[in-house]
Amino acid sequence: MVNKTEVVNTMQALVSELQKNHAQSETTSYVSETLQKLKKSDGVAFTGSLQLFFNQANIVKISDNIQLNKEEKTLWRKLFAFNSLGNNLWGASL
Repeated sequence: MVNKTEVVNTMQALVSELQKNHAQSETTSYVSETLQKLKKSDGVAFTGSLQLFFNQANIVKISDNIQLNKEEKTLWRKLFAFNSLGNNLWGASL
């Protein structure tokens, strides 16, 4: 079962990597802002915020036109793997 801590830790690792190489990018800002929201959210608010991130993050990244390195891609994919769990219905202990 996935828990909030796992999602937040994965996103925190992604933010750290993005800040190393893309500190001024819109993508880094968006992921960082979402991370702060997720840390403060629980239950349906958490899953809703996470689903909004899943819906918008790729658009922000494409618009930003940044190229992720290998580590960033790995973390991005790991984070987006949580999307397959579904919107507000996934078995997460929040």
